[in-house]
Amino acid sequence: MKNTPNDKHKYKVTTVNSLELDLSLIDEDPDQPRTEFDPVTLQELADTIRLRGVKTPISVHPNPLQEGRFIINHGARRFRASKLALKKTIPAFIDTDYSKVDQVIENLQRDALTPREIADFIGYQYSKGFKNGEIAKMIGKSPAFISQHYLLLNLPKTIDTAFNAGRVNDVVIINSLVNAFKESPEIVIEWLNDSEQEITRNSVRFLREFIKTEARQTTRTNSDPDTKSPIKKKTIGPGHLSTENTEKLLTFLKQFYKDTGSQNDISVKALDSLTKTEQKNLTSLLDKLVNFAKA
Repeated sequence: MKNTPNDKHKYKVTTVNSLELDLSLIDEDPDQPRTEFDPVTLQELADTIRLRGVKTPISVHPNPLQEGRFIINHGARRFRASKLALKKTIPAFIDTDYSKVDQVIENLQRDALTPREIADFIGYQYSKGFKNGEIAKMIGKSPAFISQHYLLLNLPKTIDTAFNAGRVNDVVIINSLVNAFKESPEIVIEWLNDSEQEITRNSVRFLREFIKTEARQTTRTNSDPDTKSPIKKKTIGPGHLSTENTEKLLTFLKQFYKDTGSQNDISVKALDSLTKTEQKNLTSLLDKLVNFAKA
């Protein structure tokens, strides 16, 4: 059955307690846990709002210090995008029962907080006297999650630099790097100083294996006074073989494939197509196997 022109008004839905607020009367919460906004996606949202408006109202509460003004509970991204879209008002609803914990939960559920923002919130709660398990219950995460993120507030300088530069954002990787740093800070510092080094779970795993191998060799050398000290390579760790070693190992592999028959030409081509970083990682693994065989 077709609706008459007047029937559409029967199905019009309005948001309960929603109102249009002037953007000039709204302030962002200075204690908002989310502090980073991607300018590209923010502009994309602004373009959408310019065409279709804001479909989901933001949440605000009255500013206790300035009558007639409001502070954002959640919706700062929609607020910023609306200003970029040159809108004058934004749909909002007033919620006076809202806390900083609610802000964190809201953003965590939408994966909208960076690891640093989560760490800052956890540090703030620690400063208020809350314990690990209590903070975990607040935001519905595990105690391990809390501990991993809290570690971000006190990173070794070299790891903190890589983190702040955006080279690594995975909290699991960062925790593993911190453990590697405790085992051998010199090797980790040299490893991170290579700007071409990819920091992934696998590369850090290889790094830690390399550190353990170095430790075993050192222990073996120290326990046998007649053993000559091995000559230390100028470069250390996965992805840090010298150019000379890299070329030797790759040349060996190519020759090996050629000697086993023409059907392996594709393997030679595959080796030639590797990037410098991939070549370093491959030769690092081969070099490690050689070291194990000599041990």
